[in-house]
Amino acid sequence: MPDNSKKFHEFALESILFKGRIDWYFCYLKAEKLARALSFLGRGVAGEDQNDIDDVARRAGLLPGSIAHLAGGEVDAPLVLADVFGLLSAVRLLGARGCLNEQNTQVLVHEYETVAERLVRGSNPSPFVSAEDFSVPQLESTAMFLPRPPHAQEESRDNKTKGQSKGQSERMSLILELVRKKKQLSIKEIALVIRDCSEKTIQRELAALINQGLVRKVGERRWSVYMPV
Repeated sequence: MPDNSKKFHEFALESILFKGRIDWYFCYLKAEKLARALSFLGRGVAGEDQNDIDDVARRAGLLPGSIAHLAGGEVDAPLVLADVFGLLSAVRLLGARGCLNEQNTQVLVHEYETVAERLVRGSNPSPFVSAEDFSVPQLESTAMFLPRPPHAQEESRDNKTKGQSKGQSERMSLILELVRKKKQLSIKEIALVIRDCSEKTIQRELAALINQGLVRKVGERRWSVYMPV
């Protein structure tokens, strides 16, 4: 986290608005990033699809302000939660109509589900909050929402073949199979199934799978989840 960002997070978490409300501050920042991602996606299409995505992006752009007003006591949590559920439905509809590809839809739905869960959790403020134990999960970058070029699948298959020829471990193969089956897993969830190694070892195996183009990581630190490419 850059120093300037860290200082602002410290200020925000001590401010009258978000003091003791780490979950709501998380939601505020996450909602900002999701609105930017939807705006970015709207530039990649044309016609009615672009108008539909732009309309959802405008709604998404209002959510950070709603969360700030929630923290300020100006609106009730159920109203803001209703906005999040409305965005969830809108994103799923964009996916069903083909305005968003399946991968982008899955990522956005997962992120908005996380916001909904943290909004509910944030209804009970905690006095034990500091910037030192706070990190805001990042969307890896807006580039993760770009459609994959036609040759990307061939490169992925080539990387997979290269990885196996270098001696892909049995454990790595099990992890890959598990991620592909469950679609989305954290390191802790993987460790519940693969118990003959530490979480650090699982993390190293996942890093190797990411390098081979077989798995991708969404989020950071303890909020990270791993999904098949």
